[in-house]
Parts: sequence; structure tokens; C-alpha cells
Amino acid sequence: MTIYRSPTGDFQYFINILEKILSRIENNSNDIILCGDFNINYHINSSFKHSLDSLITSHGLPSIVTFPTRIQKNSKTIIDNIFINTLKFNNFSVYPSINGLSDHDAQCLIIYDILKDKPYINAPLIRKFDKHSSADFNNKLSYKLWDNVFSEKGVNTSFNNFLDI
Repeated sequence: MTIYRSPTGDFQYFINILEKILSRIENNSNDIILCGDFNINYHINSSFKHSLDSLITSHGLPSIVTFPTRIQKNSKTIIDNIFINTLKFNNFSVYPSINGLSDHDAQCLIIYDILKDKPYINAPLIRKFDKHSSADFNNKLSYKLWDNVFSEKGVNTSFNNFLDI
């Protein structure tokens, strides 16, 4: 998951929303990698850093970036970060990459043996597009009733009715 937090945004709102998101995706997967521009300097101690650290660490995702990610003439800050489950992904490396595209350096994360514990078993679902599948799709559409799509005055309701079908 990637994040950008505006430096002028409401910090407590950010923390509340991030908590809801992490709680939701944590129930669906334990392979979370959280990264982005948090605009919280991990180079110094602050209440913002402490609050974010408390939240993220409570979900088992400690910070792994320890080098400056934004270097200016008079300052070096760690405002971009990566958080991973270091118990699950214990064989990794992270390093800066000066890309010249931004005033922030990129962070490169390499996780070794990522599929070691969980080999790929299920084949992906691939839709087949040919004349037979298109004809079958058109035939199935012909049995649907479209009155509630075309009879609506509002485009949003009409579109939602279409999606429901």
C-alpha cells in the first residue's frame, strides 16, 4: 500500500483513516508492505513520529528506512518510509536510489525468498475473448430486462441500475 500524507493535512484524521485501512486489510492478508511519503521526519523524535510508530508497530510493521530520503542544502530528513513485517520478511535489503526526478530519493526494497513459505498454487483467472464467448455474452444479455436502466431520469441511478444487472 502506498501513502502520501500532506504536510499541512490534519494529522489525527490521517492516523484515524490509516488505522481503519490497516485493520481492514490486515484481516484479508498478512503480507502488507506500507510505503510512501509520510512527511514525518524519522530522523528526529516527535509526537507525530511516535503516534505513527505506535499505530504501525501495533500492526507488526516496523520502519525499515534508516537513511535520509530528502536531502536539501541545509537539511537531511527521513520523510519517506517503508514498513514491513520483519518477522515474516526477515531476509531483505533496503537502500536509497538517487533518481534525479524529485527532491526525494527513491527507496528500493528487495525481499529475498518471498515465495519460499507460500508457493504459487492457483492459476489466475483469464477471460477468453473469441467469437463464441462474445456470442454467449450477447445471448445472456438479451435475456436481461433493461427497463429500470432506460426509464430512469438521473444518469447516476441509471448507471447503478446497469451495474446491478
